[in-house]
Amino acid sequence: MGKFKTGCLGAIGVVLAIALIGSCAGGGSKDESKAPTSSSASSSSSSGEQKQKVYEDAEINGLIKEAKENAASANANYKKKNLRVIGGRLSNIDSDMKYITLEGTDKNYSMIHVQCSINSKNQDVKDAVLKLKKGEPVTVYGTVSEVGDLVGYRMSLDKIEPAQ
Repeated sequence: MGKFKTGCLGAIGVVLAIALIGSCAGGGSKDESKAPTSSSASSSSSSGEQKQKVYEDAEINGLIKEAKENAASANANYKKKNLRVIGGRLSNIDSDMKYITLEGTDKNYSMIHVQCSINSKNQDVKDAVLKLKKGEPVTVYGTVSEVGDLVGYRMSLDKIEPAQ
């Protein structure tokens, strides 16, 4: 089992390296019909150094469908992954700004959502949330912390913007 994990981690590393190179070269697919499709990057500064975080594009209806059909598989595929979730609508904004929730547009999976926790120290995200309204289409960037067939996805929110 140790060799299997090492092989998987190596394969993931190669895929991420290719995605990063493709992103820098302007490559990537615009096809949004599947859950994960392409990569995008966001940078943040930490102690004067630039840190690059690569996000996989994921269409919300595909994510929710996968969690409903096989939560264990969705958990294995997305837990601890950085995602750019597209196609969602803002369904709830917590009054204490601790979290927001997104819903998909597929009525077959209306009970499952993506809950995004807001870091109280991230003023940029808090300011962006204050400008949004329920029902508005948005794109969110963050890291998945949990996946379940009833709860859907939980992720820590790095960035949110109105959908384009």
